[in-house]
Amino acid sequence: MPCGVKLELEKEPSLKNRIITIPAPKKLSAPKMFAPLRKKAGPAKILGAARMAGIVDELDGEPLAEKLERFAAAQTAELIAVCFDEDPKTSAAQAVLRENADQVLAGLELAAQACGVRNRKIAAASREEVNRVRKDCPGAAFLVAGARYPAVALLQRKLADQGGKAGLIGAQACAALTAAADRGLAQSETVVTVAGDGASNWVNCRVRIGTPLRDVLAAGKPVPGTAAVAVGSSVNGRCVTDLSEPVTAVTRCVIAIKRLPRRPALPCVGCGRCERACPRGIIPWLILQQLETGSPNPFRLFNVERCIRCQACSIVCPSQIPLAAAVERAEKIKEGRSDP
Repeated sequence: MPCGVKLELEKEPSLKNRIITIPAPKKLSAPKMFAPLRKKAGPAKILGAARMAGIVDELDGEPLAEKLERFAAAQTAELIAVCFDEDPKTSAAQAVLRENADQVLAGLELAAQACGVRNRKIAAASREEVNRVRKDCPGAAFLVAGARYPAVALLQRKLADQGGKAGLIGAQACAALTAAADRGLAQSETVVTVAGDGASNWVNCRVRIGTPLRDVLAAGKPVPGTAAVAVGSSVNGRCVTDLSEPVTAVTRCVIAIKRLPRRPALPCVGCGRCERACPRGIIPWLILQQLETGSPNPFRLFNVERCIRCQACSIVCPSQIPLAAAVERAEKIKEGRSDP
């Protein structure tokens, strides 16, 4: 039985129109420029351009130059451009692939050259998406991520099971590397999805890094009385109370929430769905049992340190138990950072 959880996808409302550009606030300085790379630049020059451009990979917030150096040191065999969004409401990476496929592919090839990787692929959301963009990526190899959440972790697991060392980089980081190499342009913008039941206009926005979240939210035309705003993900993101908080390179979405959910937890029914959903081999129901004893045995808190906070266990729980929070608490207990 496959890991992860099948979520209802709500991406088409934000993909039906092209990416819009939000004007940069006047207080932001002009993007940094430097000398573009010459043709056939070597790995050191490409890494230097990524460093000069200050490119941060939106997948994990790691500086791209450092990531590529790490891939080179680990002798990574395959480089994957992640051109899908595992969050059910976010479509920023998918929109970038649709509109800037050539830049994504060019950046992937530069990144592969920088870390000495010969095999490179574009990971798309579905076979339909591959067919849609294939004509814009002549000669590119593709793979399909699949529709189960969390797709990135499941892809990493699949690649590891196949025995190869694979490195993942974001679609926007690839496009930013192309801009740095070709035009000497520092990373200064990102594409963000605005969605949620509190937004009347779901849209992907090209935004200058440093723009207040308030300006991005406004593009979605929030409905009156919106209860909350979340960033990061509609599944495991965080609520924001200060809308002057700036957009960063890792801001993937702004979710307007009309009403906060009220979900009283019921006792565990022992269905095992949480165990099947976890992409990291954790058994959340067993962890919960240990915590409920009042004196959990750290040696029975199996694999809790591997948790990636995807919330898949909490999503599938029919009793609506916050299992992800239980696993996080167990990890702190196991590491001695919290009392039982």
